[in-house]
Amino acid sequence: MAESERPPFSAEKTAEDAQHVGNSPITAGKAATRQQLTAALTAADVTIRRLDLLLSTADGQERVLATVNYTASILHHLCASAPFIAFQTRLSLLARLKGHSLPKSPSITPTPAPSPSKWSALSSLASETRYTIRLFGLLPLWIWGSETLKSPPADPIIRTLTYLQIISNVVYQLLENVGYLATKGIISKRFVEKYGSLVQWDLWSTRGWFGHIFLEFFVLWRQHVLRKRRLAAKRAAAGNIETKELKEEQSAETRAEIRSWRKSLVNNVCWAPLCLHWCFEKGIGVPDNLVGVVSFMAGAWSLHDMWAATGKAIQA
Repeated sequence: MAESERPPFSAEKTAEDAQHVGNSPITAGKAATRQQLTAALTAADVTIRRLDLLLSTADGQERVLATVNYTASILHHLCASAPFIAFQTRLSLLARLKGHSLPKSPSITPTPAPSPSKWSALSSLASETRYTIRLFGLLPLWIWGSETLKSPPADPIIRTLTYLQIISNVVYQLLENVGYLATKGIISKRFVEKYGSLVQWDLWSTRGWFGHIFLEFFVLWRQHVLRKRRLAAKRAAAGNIETKELKEEQSAETRAEIRSWRKSLVNNVCWAPLCLHWCFEKGIGVPDNLVGVVSFMAGAWSLHDMWAATGKAIQA
C-alpha cells in the first residue's frame, strides 16, 4: 500500500493558526480580566492616596470624622424609624410567603439590617474621637489670635468682630475641654461642680460656639458690603482701559471669593439652629432625627472641596 502523502509545510498557515490561537475567546477574556483588575487596583491606589492626603491635615481628619459621625447618626435614626421597620417587616413576610410557595427550594431568610445600636455606637465613637482631638483646639485659637493682633483686618468693624469671635471660641473650647476631662475623671468633678454642673458647663460651652456663629453672620454681611464697594470702585477707576486678560483675572478672583463666602454662609445657616437648640437644656424643638442630616449638610461643601483638592494634588 502506498504511503499516504503528507501535506506540504506552509509557514503562512502556521502563523495564521498561531494568531488564531492568540485571539481565541479564552485568551481575550483573560486579557480583559487582567485589564479590569489592573484598572481596579489603580483606582483603589489613587483613592487610598487621596484619603491619606486628606487625613494628613487636622482639618481633613475633623471633616472625615464628622462625616462618619453624622452619617452613622442618620443611619441609626433611619433604621429605627417606623417606615423602615414596616418596610423590613414586609420584606420578611414576602420572603416567608415565597418560601411556602416553593417548598423544594431552600428557604429564603431575609438579611437582617445592621442593628441601629451599632450605628449609634459608631456615631458616638466618632464624636468622642473628635472631642479628644479638640483638646488641642486652643493651640490654633492662640495662633489665630496672635496673627490677628500682628496684622489685624483693615476694616474696623470686621476687626472688632474678629476679636469677639476669638474670645467666644476660646470660651467655647476651654469650657468644653474642662467638661470633657471631668467626665473622664481626669479633672475632679467636685472642682467643676463648684461652678455649676457638667450640664451647665456644656451649655455655656455651646453658647460660646453659638456666639461665634452669631458674629459670623455680621462678618459675612460686612464682607458682602465691602466687596460691592470694592468692585464698584474698580469699575469706576478702570473705565475702558481695562484689558480682557485683567477682566478675566479679576472675574476669576471674584468668583472664588463669592464661592468661599457662600460656602461660609451655608455652613453658618445650617449650624445656627442646631447650636441654638443645644444652648438650652430642653432645646428649642429640633428633632433628633434631623440633627445628623443638618450637621452633614453644614460640612458637605467643605468636604467636597477638600476631596477635590486631593485629586489636584495627586495629579500634580
